[in-house]
Amino acid sequence: MKGVVDSEDLPLNISREMLQQNKILKVIFKNLVKKCNGTFRGFYEQFSKKLKLGVHEDSTNRKKIADLIRFHTSASGEDQVSFKEYVSRMKEN
Repeated sequence: MKGVVDSEDLPLNISREMLQQNKILKVIFKNLVKKCNGTFRGFYEQFSKKLKLGVHEDSTNRKKIADLIRFHTSASGEDQVSFKEYVSRMKEN
């Protein structure tokens, strides 16, 4: 993700090294990560069925889409696993 964060709390006349150790920046980073995770989770909840359908219908982008989808399995319980992880756990034949 790319973006710009505007904050009145950050000092303007400060070196890059000092800014990287700033507590306010750490709080901003933590909140941005939380917001991004929530956005991604919401996007996946809304569009997971479309992504799974896209694997079947879009042969050009099939591998890229397959990397994004997640599945509930009998071995994963409540968690979801990637298609790649699912295939790696498959038995021979």
